[in-house]
Amino acid sequence: MTQPEDALEIARAAVAAQRAAGAYGEPGGAPAPARDGSDTRRKLLEWAFVEPEPDVLRSTRAYGAPITALKRLLLRALAQYHGELIANQTRFNLTLLAHLDRLEERIETLERAERAERAERSEPPS
Repeated sequence: MTQPEDALEIARAAVAAQRAAGAYGEPGGAPAPARDGSDTRRKLLEWAFVEPEPDVLRSTRAYGAPITALKRLLLRALAQYHGELIANQTRFNLTLLAHLDRLEERIETLERAERAERAERSEPPS
């Protein structure tokens, strides 16, 4: 029997084994981000827009057609509610990204000022 304090380590080992076997579809792990951050920013911007895909709504059960029809009916009935939720979430995501960009610009400005100050004093960079 697994002890609670050992459960996390056992779970991590199981995930590592499954990941090594290709269970998560990650080819060789996560790709390294671009040095300038452009790739990361592009992905964040893509992910900021919440776009549901009603075409992927389906049921994989043996008699899934009635369940899928019910799901589609519910989706259509709740369209206004979902639209408001999606709009609010997208607005939040974009606001957060704008704030993140401002913070990154501040960091870059401070780093440039520090480099200029070091060059002025002729200190070797640490």
